Amino acid sequence: MKRRLLAAGFLTISWLWSSPVTAAVFSKIYAFGDSLSDNGNVFANTGWFPPPPYFQGHFSNGNVWVQNLAESLGVELSDAAFGGATTGDKNTLNGTFSGLLGIEQQINNFVASHSPMADPDALYTIWGGANDYLPTNSTTFVPFATPDTTLSNLKMAVNSLANIGARKFAILNLPNLGEVPRTRASLDGICPPNQQFDADCLNELTAAHNTGLASLIASLNPGLQITLVDINSFFNEGITNPGEFGFTNVTESCFNQATGSVCTNSDQYLFWDGLHPTKEGHQLIGQLALQALTVPEPTATLGLITLGTVGVVCRIFRKKKT
Repeated sequence: MKRRLLAAGFLTISWLWSSPVTAAVFSKIYAFGDSLSDNGNVFANTGWFPPPPYFQGHFSNGNVWVQNLAESLGVELSDAAFGGATTGDKNTLNGTFSGLLGIEQQINNFVASHSPMADPDALYTIWGGANDYLPTNSTTFVPFATPDTTLSNLKMAVNSLANIGARKFAILNLPNLGEVPRTRASLDGICPPNQQFDADCLNELTAAHNTGLASLIASLNPGLQITLVDINSFFNEGITNPGEFGFTNVTESCFNQATGSVCTNSDQYLFWDGLHPTKEGHQLIGQLALQALTVPEPTATLGLITLGTVGVVCRIFRKKKT
C-alpha cells in the first residue's frame, strides 16, 4: 500500500514553470547529467567503457533520450553529461577511472567557457540525483540519506547557468529508485529504519527528492522558463501497464551483466541493464520531454495533466510499433 501511495503522490505533477512556455523554439541543446544523458563522454575519456554490447559508448543499447529530443526538435546537441556523475563534484566511477566529472564540474566548465554570456535561446537540460542516493562501489563518495544536498546542488546548477544568460531549462525528476532491476529484490512495502538501500527506502527517498525538486523549481527566478519533466509518473505507468507501451518485461534487465547474455527481444524490455533504460525506454523519455516542452500552458503554473501526457506518449509509441 505504501508503494502505491508513493507512486500516486506524483501523478498530479506534470510541468512546473517559473513563467509559461508556449512553444519549443530552441537554438541548441546543452545537456548536463549522468549516464542517463551521457552520449559517449565516459567512453571518450576511458577509451573503452562501457564496452559492447553497450551501443557506441552509451549506457544503453541505443541513443539516449536527449539525442532523440534533439533530433525531434531539429537542433544540435552539446552533451556534457558523464556516467557516474553525482550532482556535486564527485563521480562514482572515479574509483575505477580518473577524470570523470560530476554535474557541478560540468556546469563550472561550461560557465568558464561561455562567460560572460550563454545563449539565451538554447535549451539547458539537467537530469541528476540517482547516483547521489544509490548504493555504490565508489571509495570517494558516500551516498546521501536525504535529498537536501542534492537539491542544493541542483539549485546551484540552475543559478550558475542563469547568471550567464541561460533562460530555458528542462529538468527531469527521478523514477522510483527501488523499482529498477538492480534494487527491486527487497521491494516488500516496508522501509526498515536506518536501511537506506532497501528498495522501499529508496522509493521514499525518491519521493522526497521529487517533492523537493518541484518546490525548488517553483522558488527559482520567475524570469526563467523551466519545464519539469515528470519521469516518475512515466516509469510508474510503464511498470503498472507495460502493454500500453509495447513492453512485456519491466522488472528484469535485457542485458545480464553477470553472465554477459543479452535477451533476443530488447524492444520489449524497459530496462537494458540493472539501472538504465533500453533504447525504446529512452525513445519514450524523449517523447515525454518533447510533449512537455511543446504543449502550451498559457496561464497555469502547475500542470495537473501528467497521465494525459503519458497517454499521448503511449499512443505515439504504440503507433510506431505497428
